[in-house]
Amino acid sequence: MTSDLRQLALGTVLPAFEGTTAPPWLLDRLREGMAGVILFGRNIVSPQQVAELVRQIREARPDAVVGIDEEGGDVTRIHHDEGSPYPGNRVLSENGDLDATRAVGRGIGAELRDLGVNYNLAPIGDYVTDPLSPLTTRSYGRSPRDNAEHAAAWIEGLQEAGVAACVKHYPGLGGSLLDSHLSLGRVTAGRAEFDDEHLRTFVSAAASGVASMMTAHVVVDCLDPSAPTTLSPAVISRLLRDEIGYDGVVISDALEMHGVLNHASSLPAAAVGALRAGVDVLCLGAEQYEEATTAVVDAIVAAVRSGELSAERLEEANRRVAAMARAYPGTVGVPGAANTAAERAAGLAAAWGATTVEGDASIAGGPGGTGGTGGTVHVVTFDDRTSIAAGPVPWGIGPELRAAGVAFADHVLTPPISDLPDLPGLGPSDVVVAVVRDLPRHPASAEVFARLDAPRLVVVDMGYPGTDYPRATGVVRTFGASRASSAAAVRALTRQA
Repeated sequence: MTSDLRQLALGTVLPAFEGTTAPPWLLDRLREGMAGVILFGRNIVSPQQVAELVRQIREARPDAVVGIDEEGGDVTRIHHDEGSPYPGNRVLSENGDLDATRAVGRGIGAELRDLGVNYNLAPIGDYVTDPLSPLTTRSYGRSPRDNAEHAAAWIEGLQEAGVAACVKHYPGLGGSLLDSHLSLGRVTAGRAEFDDEHLRTFVSAAASGVASMMTAHVVVDCLDPSAPTTLSPAVISRLLRDEIGYDGVVISDALEMHGVLNHASSLPAAAVGALRAGVDVLCLGAEQYEEATTAVVDAIVAAVRSGELSAERLEEANRRVAAMARAYPGTVGVPGAANTAAERAAGLAAAWGATTVEGDASIAGGPGGTGGTGGTVHVVTFDDRTSIAAGPVPWGIGPELRAAGVAFADHVLTPPISDLPDLPGLGPSDVVVAVVRDLPRHPASAEVFARLDAPRLVVVDMGYPGTDYPRATGVVRTFGASRASSAAAVRALTRQA
């Protein structure tokens, strides 16, 4: 019974690991019955390397769940070195074409399938309405209906490609302005408002057959004011399972996050509490390796022996994870086998369809010119990171401007941003292009931006909508910072006035 119990405990765990090859401890745990792994950017160098890494994992456990966060837009792992070629959620919602959204999900799914990845911790289903939200353009937004419809379409495309989707963060994190990586947030909306604005997307996803849902490390007062969702039987077992009728996999958000650790006493205690609440598989976090895996498994085994957690709950969790693995078995990996040209083209078209231009934002006129006047183009990028989840992914318009043949002086401001670059002798023919995103979330950058003075100021806003720029002669809004959105921004800037 001891070995069977340990196997059941391992069957609920998805840890991370260091390196670009599978370490011995990981392969040993997989052979013993661990559910699978989560890949991060640090594990990825090239498609061929990832395929070989997945082959190692599947040799140890053929039905392993190999997960990754590949949302497109600002959050990418497989394109972490250059940025995603696919637009993010807010772009797709602003574009308004469900077929394009479905195509982007399908394209991302095909690329993951070719690498052997069979589980994508995406899309975001949270409905965000405030520029101070840490989720910003990761949310489809616009309206609750748009949010639900585009999430369902993206999920459909991804799962058509053979990769299990995971809509997050159930029951809806968009009403909190706190980053659950750093603290425990609270949503205070009443039940009717919460159901209409936030829960709607998850009910829709459940009805459309999403393979998995990820819990939110947030307290929702109208559902359970005493605990974050990840640790709440009321929100998972009763609402999601019994009332909504969802029988797919429920995975925790990363258990190393303070949004849950601020409530639980430790990571192992959070793991036991999550399983007891109805979670099936535990995401241990980006930097939780062998030691954390051992501690969590030991705590689960001890909880069953003490009667705190039932063996039947572990069996139920293992059953759901195994069913998802059978439905989305993954492959050893054949990188480049799928032709995703049509899906990437649909993403580019969606990025252009979503982009708006206010005033005169043209810097056209050929290489080095602004409307043919021969002035200098200065590009000032306020290189603020969007979130911990996104990580240090390259963004901005520099590569696309160079590809378009535009000569420019490049000024990149990195945090802590306290002063403007030296822009000597700006003349009437010169133009300053300020590239920003989510300025309301970055007061230091907003203060420096307010001091930016130029004869012609063009703003490229690649973040959440809502900021006004009264001193700008032109504003380009892309609603995201992927490579697709960068290309759309440059297209807007270089069109002839």
